[in-house]
Amino acid sequence: METNRITIRLPKICLQQVDLFIKAGEFLTRSEVIRQAVNEYIRNHSGRIIEKADNIKKVQELGAAVEALEPYVKK
Repeated sequence: METNRITIRLPKICLQQVDLFIKAGEFLTRSEVIRQAVNEYIRNHSGRIIEKADNIKKVQELGAAVEALEPYVKK
């Protein structure tokens, strides 16, 4: 899997907790901890994001339908 380098800033307490995972042997590196956290977040929240996107699409479709009807509505 191709990876890209990014820079993030974390509060000191979060970084200390990340380091505790490493010291406990759960992960080998900080990058590994962050990758796992991002993957879990995506798995846990992707359904909600997709639902929002679907709702936005429906609103756009309704707006287009209303615009298409405007010539037929008496003003």
